Amino acid sequence: MSWGLANLKHAMRQPGCPLCRLQREAEARYLENLLWENVNDPATREQWAAGLGFCSRHAWQLQRLEARRYGDGLGNAILYEDLLQRIIPVLETLARPSAVDPPSLHRRLGRFLSRLPHRGRARHEIPGLRGYQRCRVCRLGEETAQAYAEWLIEGLVEADVCERYKTSDGLCLPHLRMALSCARGRAPQTFAWLARDAARRLQRLLGDLREYIRKHDWNYRDEPMSHEERIAWIRAVAFFAGEVENNGSLDDRSG
Repeated sequence: MSWGLANLKHAMRQPGCPLCRLQREAEARYLENLLWENVNDPATREQWAAGLGFCSRHAWQLQRLEARRYGDGLGNAILYEDLLQRIIPVLETLARPSAVDPPSLHRRLGRFLSRLPHRGRARHEIPGLRGYQRCRVCRLGEETAQAYAEWLIEGLVEADVCERYKTSDGLCLPHLRMALSCARGRAPQTFAWLARDAARRLQRLLGDLREYIRKHDWNYRDEPMSHEERIAWIRAVAFFAGEVENNGSLDDRSG
């Protein structure tokens, strides 16, 4: 058994989408390693600069991690010092009246500001900065999820993996689409099995949601809710949106 499939089987014992969990773990490891040993690594610095830092979610995750783990922000400070040194000359060049005529300068500055990252989801090109790319941690997380989706498709032909998947919470919609895309064409039986399994799970979720809604009616307010009914609305959000650390994870299944 490959280490990837072994990790996948372990993740399927835990709450929530196993690929979300493995993706979050890969992203967290990257951030921890970045702070521990790679802040001053030239290649890491170039990746950091190529994305103008990280997306909002991972930038704040890095900030919280360093504050919690080390009690200060030295690593973040070093990284952002590097980034500021790269961006300030670009803005200074754009601001020179002699560089271009005012209307052209206004257009260039407008394009520059419109391309600053909001969530790090799109590729941008910024004057004076080469190859502005998406958030490195987002890309790493998605590549990790893609690899595990392929391991899952290969592993589902084995009875024990199939049984383990059945007892797991299954995949969220983004990762289900990823897995179905992997299976389409090369594993048609697995493709059909995954689709049927997802439909069965969603039928159960739909029933729990309807009970959750019904028991909010005044006439049925005294009927007890099962645990699955109580968290059905959280499960629905997690299915359609996926799970992220400290925001939608089913690790804490309070409702």
